[in-house]
Amino acid sequence: MKMLSRVGRALKATRQEGFTLVELLLVMGIISALVVFGTPFVRSLLIEGRVDPTAKDIINISNTIRTTMGVGASGSATPYSVITSSNAASTLASIAQGRASALSVTGTGASRTTLHQLGATSGNTVVLAPHTLTAAGDSFSLTVSAVNRAACPNLATQLARAAETITINGTVVKPAGGTYNGATAQSVCTDNDTNAFVFVFR
Repeated sequence: MKMLSRVGRALKATRQEGFTLVELLLVMGIISALVVFGTPFVRSLLIEGRVDPTAKDIINISNTIRTTMGVGASGSATPYSVITSSNAASTLASIAQGRASALSVTGTGASRTTLHQLGATSGNTVVLAPHTLTAAGDSFSLTVSAVNRAACPNLATQLARAAETITINGTVVKPAGGTYNGATAQSVCTDNDTNAFVFVFR
């Protein structure tokens, strides 16, 4: 009898305590909430960290375009009129390839596209085009589409000195010959990956 009671006590002593179903569900609920609410925050931090290298890439690309195609290289007052819809994408991709760290180039040949990582994974293009400040082709623009709120207006702020004009979502935040208006830039930024920037260089 004593032996059986000792065995019973030993079994009780070695019995492992586990989590109840309610405790497991509670922990799973907390983890799910952290994932749901934490993912956008982490994504915003990642995008904010990419603003500076993206701005540097755009400045480097614009400087290269000026050096290779600008007034000094061509002798023309409207040197960027040679940029057309058929050669703009491949011209930009050729310049970005090997010079850019935050921008990437996808595709081959004339169908190459330059992409950024500041928002959506679709429509996240950087597009080169001729522009008109006083005469057609006297300047060029770089349009950056599908940018997340986390990069707006910081991208414009970074490029305020380099660009002649800056437009965010159709609103001019730096006019030609004028100064950059950070308050206006902030007010026109929209939520999610819906912001479009147009930077004009001469």
